[in-house]
Amino acid sequence: MAIQIALCSKILQDYDLAEAIQIAASIGYQGMEIFGTANHLPEDVKDGKVQETAKLLSNAGMEAVTLCTYVGRFAERSDEQCQQEIEAFKRYMDIADALRCNLIRVIPGGPNDPIQARDDHWYRSAHYISQCCDLALGRELGVIIENNWGLSATVDSTLELIYLVDRPNLGINYDPGNLYRMGKYYAIEALERFGHLVWNVQVKDADKRTGEDIYQLLLGEGDVDYQSIVNWLQESEYDGYLSAECHREPDEQMSAVDIARHEYDALRSLLT
Repeated sequence: MAIQIALCSKILQDYDLAEAIQIAASIGYQGMEIFGTANHLPEDVKDGKVQETAKLLSNAGMEAVTLCTYVGRFAERSDEQCQQEIEAFKRYMDIADALRCNLIRVIPGGPNDPIQARDDHWYRSAHYISQCCDLALGRELGVIIENNWGLSATVDSTLELIYLVDRPNLGINYDPGNLYRMGKYYAIEALERFGHLVWNVQVKDADKRTGEDIYQLLLGEGDVDYQSIVNWLQESEYDGYLSAECHREPDEQMSAVDIARHEYDALRSLLT
């Protein structure tokens, strides 16, 4: 299967999820990363809305690529708080089943820079992510950790956490834009090390050439070398999604729908 293009629902966060799906489908997106925001897929979402969402996705010929939840931040939480997060994860497993989605994001937590993390941060996060993986394994679900601030902010730290968890259903929500902002290695060097652990790719541009961390950009406006990334993925027969996650804020010149359309066209160009 060729690489397909998905939309991160938070680009259309001011729209109801049903309308966001319809907009994404009309643009040409083949999948949707559904974020656990209050307007889209909170933990306490009603079963009726989940069923409605499943029907809308099916009718639009779209796939629920991942449930991009905010479950986790285990590293610096108490056992009681972490157990509450595990209960939330269980709820999202039921939602994933209903949406026929096989990936759920969890957040490791920890200091923004993993170098500052203590040993107990690593072991606490690994312990509870392992619990999520064990629960998900029986449901044939994958758990993914995203390259973002915290214990998965760099290539080295992401691989260290995966090593500590040591579960077959734990993979990476590869985010080269975040890796670019955080460290030296983000493109081919990262992909060569991540390899088969890349289960989804989130795409947003960024630029730090002036020393300022600029990331509210349209794809193509920044410094992230996405063409080499896409070429590597194609040559390696990656068969997942590229998920548009642009952080450009809508304004009078460009609406959220315009942004979603631009990112789709830019991703199509990278794939051809």
